[in-house]
Amino acid sequence: MEGKALPALSAVGLVLVLPLLIVLAMLLTSMGSIGQASACAPSTSSGKAFGWPTEEHEPSQGWDDGAEKHTGLDFDVAKGSKVMAAEDGEVIDTSGPWIKIKHQDDAVQTWYQFFDSKSVRVGDKVTRGQEIGKSGAGDESEPGESGEHLHFELRIRGGENGGGDLEPQDPTDELGEDSSESSGSCGCGGPLVGSNNQQKAFNFFTANGFSKEQAAGIVGNMIHESSVEPGRLQNTPSGQVTHAKDAVDSSLGWGIVQWTPAGKMIRPSLAATNGDEAKVESLEWQLEFLKKQLDGEPPLAEGEAGRQLKATRSVADAAVAFGRYFERFAGSDDLSNPRYAQRKTAAQQVYDHFSGSPGAAGGTDGETGGCGAGNGDIVQTAVSLAWPDRDESRGPNKEDARPSYQDAMPKYNGATTYYPYTDCGVFVATVMVMSGVDKDYFRRGTGSQRDYVKGSSKFETFDNFTEISQLQPGDILVNDGHTFIYTGPFKDPDGKTWTAMSASLETGSGAGRVPQPSQTVLQDSNGKYTVARIKK
Repeated sequence: MEGKALPALSAVGLVLVLPLLIVLAMLLTSMGSIGQASACAPSTSSGKAFGWPTEEHEPSQGWDDGAEKHTGLDFDVAKGSKVMAAEDGEVIDTSGPWIKIKHQDDAVQTWYQFFDSKSVRVGDKVTRGQEIGKSGAGDESEPGESGEHLHFELRIRGGENGGGDLEPQDPTDELGEDSSESSGSCGCGGPLVGSNNQQKAFNFFTANGFSKEQAAGIVGNMIHESSVEPGRLQNTPSGQVTHAKDAVDSSLGWGIVQWTPAGKMIRPSLAATNGDEAKVESLEWQLEFLKKQLDGEPPLAEGEAGRQLKATRSVADAAVAFGRYFERFAGSDDLSNPRYAQRKTAAQQVYDHFSGSPGAAGGTDGETGGCGAGNGDIVQTAVSLAWPDRDESRGPNKEDARPSYQDAMPKYNGATTYYPYTDCGVFVATVMVMSGVDKDYFRRGTGSQRDYVKGSSKFETFDNFTEISQLQPGDILVNDGHTFIYTGPFKDPDGKTWTAMSASLETGSGAGRVPQPSQTVLQDSNGKYTVARIKK
């Protein structure tokens, strides 16, 4: 908590202060992640007990324990803004204007007031940063605010053993700045994955609940709408950027799916970002905006298009569904329209090029994956932390690792001695913990990690594989000397094919390698590899 003691209510005194500090210390050691601009973009707060409950990080009305009393913080956010759980916990009340969540066996509660809609029910388990509803409006007694805003409170039980009444506490010093591993997108543990906008968009949708076929259908349409260029205005050449504020009054389409007229997407986006034009023009923002539309969320809900798309199983059907129900281009009611043939062809090419990439988390036949912190996807998390290309000249130090790994490793592993950023075991353990697949994974040492997977009920292990074809993406290969993650074949930005992500410990001879692509072998100078596969 950055060396600051939690302020205590004067009436409670030292008897309350000690339990509070203990409880908050427990919360700090079990911090999860907090959401960002995108629905799936968790990050971690920097040394704070709680994450921000909104994307607005400056309270418009602070705590006041004086004569007027204001037992929380108010955040000036527009109706329909995302409200997020400030810490892992269980929902205990959703009545009236409130959502209340208990933490640490009910020693701590966080209260959220004024909702336009709620997305959780009593008994739901929530994680730090998870969206719990959309903000609404309400009136408070002064000095509290009135109108559209979110009211947030922190309450902690007093008494010698923390068993007394819930006492309101000033949460100001306990809310932390985000330290994002994402660039404000689907970030889920890293920047958008891919060598170009087409692949990044494809991987985004496979990581957010769409099958590879459905993602290809979306991107195939984008190619014909905008060439997947976020700043493109209709009837302008590829590569020409029309800034959001210049396009806002245009009657033409704009952005990756050519929202028409442009202002229907630009105006609410500028309002939601406090006028951040660069953010609205980013691929990350526009992909998240589109995802929310397909999920049926305001301000431009397209839930029916999302449902029709999710019902498809083939690339061709997905391309038609997105064109017919979302794009609704001129003549889209005629399924023999030649535009459909063009979009199906483009979608199939997208699928052929990108469906084998390790960044493509979705399965086939409607099976889908996830991305980033806590998503349960080993390959996607590994890809987000490792460099996408192989470069032997990278050094062994922190600054030589991909920025997302520089951020993630200290949070999810904590190794500090002897070139930890090139340690193969540290990399694998960081992926397992960050993804949420196995938070108990042994943090360092391949021999110990091999013993761990063999003794853990979470894994199946195999010592008799003779063919790489027996492996599955997400398998961990470990012997007493090296370990890596099998991703399945994928191409790097230069077109070279790889099958794994790994690091290699610096030995002082220049052989160290921060996480990046590698090839799969079943045996090396250290002996045969044990294959560890997480049980479904």
